[in-house]
Amino acid sequence: MSRFFIGLLGVSLAILSACSPPPPELPPDEVVQRAANAMLDQSALHFTIAIEGKPVTINSALGLSLRSAEGRFVRPDRMGVHLKIVASLAAIEADMIALGEEQYLTNFLTQAWEPLPAEFGFNPAVLFHPEFGLEQTLAGGLDGAANAGVESIDGAQVYRVRGSLDGARLQFMSGGLISTGRVDVDVWVDAQTFVVRRTVLVDATTDSEQPSTWILTFSKFGEPASIEKPIE
Repeated sequence: MSRFFIGLLGVSLAILSACSPPPPELPPDEVVQRAANAMLDQSALHFTIAIEGKPVTINSALGLSLRSAEGRFVRPDRMGVHLKIVASLAAIEADMIALGEEQYLTNFLTQAWEPLPAEFGFNPAVLFHPEFGLEQTLAGGLDGAANAGVESIDGAQVYRVRGSLDGARLQFMSGGLISTGRVDVDVWVDAQTFVVRRTVLVDATTDSEQPSTWILTFSKFGEPASIEKPIE
């Protein structure tokens, strides 16, 4: 097949995608509940966390602030994640592995694996805790949930639902890093599969002009991954 016809085919597919009819309108509470169930059904997923606005301190004594995290989660309780942290204005990076109750972190200086120090201040594995994680938080619903339109992420149509949460509901999921005040929430839910593609949490009380904002993205649902205990 010539490059011309390949290009023409790509343009045609793009046009057809752009002309796809919008998904049926659903009550926002139903979208959120179905999203909670769909996420619980995923055996594995890829996630990223990005922090904008006021820095999120994970250890005030050591001057550590979380900048971002990226990793893989495999149910029921395995996670491998790469962390980017700011320490005294210098950026440092570390890898972490969580295997249920066992957690390991690479030493900032030697890069050798060590048990996660109790005082470290943040364990990303709590994001998917079976009782207090993202899925259970969504299952509890959003305050004032409202439809905010249909958008596109990576070519997929997604429902956008907007609402808020009492920060107290996010304490365990965030390792205590989100305040107990009001948190404004936007959730983007795949209109076909109902998995969550993106979640934005704005910790409104942290700063009136530049509040701490958590941007969570999810992808590669169900793709297998091997996460094993590191060699210390």
